[in-house]
Amino acid sequence: MLEKNIYLFSGLLGFIVFLLMVFRYKKNHNTNVYFLVLIFIASSRFVIHGFTDIFPKLFFFQNQIDILVNVFAWPLVYLYFNKLINKPSDLKKRDLLHFIIPTLFLNLIWLKNILTVESFREGVFIGTGIIIITSFLYVVESYKLLKKNIWSQKNDLLLINQKNKIFKQWTLSLFVLFILMFLRFLFNFTLNYYGINYLNKNQYLWFSALICIGLYLKMLHSPELIYGYHVFQNKIKDYKKNSIVYNNIWVTKKPVISNIQDSVLKEKMEINIENYILAIEDLAINSNSLFIEKYNTTNLANELNIPKSHVLFLFKYHSKIKFSEFKKIIRIQKIIILIENGYLKKNTMESLASEVGFTSYSSFFKSFISITGVSPQEYLKK
Repeated sequence: MLEKNIYLFSGLLGFIVFLLMVFRYKKNHNTNVYFLVLIFIASSRFVIHGFTDIFPKLFFFQNQIDILVNVFAWPLVYLYFNKLINKPSDLKKRDLLHFIIPTLFLNLIWLKNILTVESFREGVFIGTGIIIITSFLYVVESYKLLKKNIWSQKNDLLLINQKNKIFKQWTLSLFVLFILMFLRFLFNFTLNYYGINYLNKNQYLWFSALICIGLYLKMLHSPELIYGYHVFQNKIKDYKKNSIVYNNIWVTKKPVISNIQDSVLKEKMEINIENYILAIEDLAINSNSLFIEKYNTTNLANELNIPKSHVLFLFKYHSKIKFSEFKKIIRIQKIIILIENGYLKKNTMESLASEVGFTSYSSFFKSFISITGVSPQEYLKK
């Protein structure tokens, strides 16, 4: 009875997540049709397993959907990762090639009543071996894809860096969970003579159900994975005041200073360094000051109501970059937000550059490449 309740809870929770993602599908760049199909068939599987005691006729469908999930899971997982990294909505005909082997195996299962018993068993045994080998290859390719494009990516931009961090945690969790489910499948396969068609002897399925429950709860706990980019933006805007956001830019350690004038200034500023950093970040994230075309350190000092010498000292000894570079990072980050919000649907690149304070398209173009590593046009393609 406990197992049935686990199946039902996993299936119903999965359908809730599925419906939430479908509702936000067009505005969510973090999902695609392959992941939706995967959640749907996995949830259907557990609901069917949960209701077999009440509706015995579901036993037939239970066996069929077990096979469906096991043969299609890893192609769907791989394609989800692939589209997450590239273009989520760009579905191509060649993607169908990934489903040829699973489809052939399903056809073999459906020909059970036509084939002789020996031919059927031999075909299932060979087919199961092929499914296991191809699934393992998908595991390897998924690992290589994620390691190259997500797990190893770093960037100076807060927005991109935070997105990479979230995607790294999400894809790593998903990858590990599916590895565990794959290992359960292999273990279960060794316990059943008939291979993948194990005639409702699907042992330890509750383990996969618990994994799915954990996955769905993680998604509900991280709404940017379900609702999309705008939720993530709000997280950046509403960051906690007691923590430094751009921690890859600032140096909070006490500097070694030989200049006498700076040494005197150091004594005055020492206890306020972190407060100054937080005040600058608050200004950068929650105001439009740094988007003024000729904004400089004098303007910054006036807005923070501190001496200009304190600002200069801060960027000289407690920042890895100059103020001009910091200003570029904030502006490029704003540009990315505007692009994601559809600014270029009605405006040009030139007006986008002007919107955040760049004096020319050329300076914007160079800054964008130096900070993101790609041109604005290449970023749009991604």
